[in-house]
Amino acid sequence: MSSRNLDSYLPSLCTILSLLVVLTLNGCAIYSRVDNEQTLSSEPMEHWVEKLDMPVPRRGGLLMMLGFSGGGTRAAAFSYGVLEELRDTQFQRGSSNQRLLDEVDSISSVSGGSFTAAYYGLFGDRIFEDYEQVFLKNNVQKILLNGVFNPLNWWSMLTTGFDRTELAVDYYDNYIFKGKTFADLKARHGPYIQINATDLSMGNRFSFTQGYFDLLCSDYDSFSIARAVAASSAVPVAFAPVVLENYDTCEIRYPDWFTATRQKADSDLRLAEMVKAVDSYTNKAKRKYIHLVDGGITDNLGIRALYDRVALLGGTERAAGQLDRSSIDKLVVLLVDAQTRPSQPMEQSEDEPSVAEVINAVTDAQLQRYNTESLILVKNSLRKWAAELSTPGREIKSYFIHVYFDAIVDHEKRQLFNNIATSFALPASEVDSLVDTARSLLRNNPEFKRLLSDIRAKQ
Repeated sequence: MSSRNLDSYLPSLCTILSLLVVLTLNGCAIYSRVDNEQTLSSEPMEHWVEKLDMPVPRRGGLLMMLGFSGGGTRAAAFSYGVLEELRDTQFQRGSSNQRLLDEVDSISSVSGGSFTAAYYGLFGDRIFEDYEQVFLKNNVQKILLNGVFNPLNWWSMLTTGFDRTELAVDYYDNYIFKGKTFADLKARHGPYIQINATDLSMGNRFSFTQGYFDLLCSDYDSFSIARAVAASSAVPVAFAPVVLENYDTCEIRYPDWFTATRQKADSDLRLAEMVKAVDSYTNKAKRKYIHLVDGGITDNLGIRALYDRVALLGGTERAAGQLDRSSIDKLVVLLVDAQTRPSQPMEQSEDEPSVAEVINAVTDAQLQRYNTESLILVKNSLRKWAAELSTPGREIKSYFIHVYFDAIVDHEKRQLFNNIATSFALPASEVDSLVDTARSLLRNNPEFKRLLSDIRAKQ
């Protein structure tokens, strides 16, 4: 997500008339389709808290959590490059070579990063065979705009709620994610994929996890991956929100231990906001429908969930209760950060900035400040968690690996990357450059080198 997202989706002047027609039709249309199924449960929903953000280490020794930021195809390509580098980074375990990619336990993503996270979660190593053709080097933006301006779609837009978001969902479902659901994602037994959106009414993060769907009394397994990714990347105004119904068909209970979390919230404003948001979903009469938009609005780095999961569970001890603590000696957070700091045209002129320039600058400043706060929060928390989980006889080390454009040494290249547009249409050469640069930045990252040194020294 970026303040420049909306600009990237706006058409040229020659299509303004068609756009006005479509917008007029959309203004009269039934709202975006509700597509989550209710669940009927005779048992009270009481374990939803543990399922909100589920940490699931797949093997011992290393708990490795990735965060994929927003930023359209730019973010998708940048995160794909990191996956390639992890695939090609090997170490010895016993008598066999292991790929570091296979040590990844979870991926939390927003917006453009959600395409890469979901595709890898569904199809595994197939991503290295066809993802560039299926998505990265495909002009998805043009395809979606052609659908909007196709008169054959206008009647559906007027009468059935078939809007720009539904066009995107249909395309993603048919041509990228092949009709897969969260049941298919779970069946892969790969890394835990957490796709994040923003609850527009509350202004909080909403994650497509079993716990959040439990709160909505809704069936998680049958929900479409394409619709979740569309919600995660639904830039406001350019796309209509994805709408979920908050069903009143089950009993929501809070576990006894959650009382302690509420008490902590009295003196922790961050935790208080999280508890307030979670509580809101139990008010079925007031919050009958949940409207979801781009996840970058509440967490453009995709890593806030790492902090939230521990806080809502009441702290490190309870969060660690879901892990085999005796086998873990390393906590790793690898953030793939495709946010940009574009040059501002206003800096080259004494003239009053345009309204668009002011809005973009203000939005960028707000996003970057919140991103900085998230970085500091998660980085400091990671060290704290490692210290709290360590014992006198077993030290747990922490590693915060940040792959981002400002780490590019060459000034001209850094400026070039910081001015890549946020869109779903990039030249193939830019995609290749993003992939190659991500690989190089990770390979040369000092914290990544420290991790590899520690892993190999243990063998």
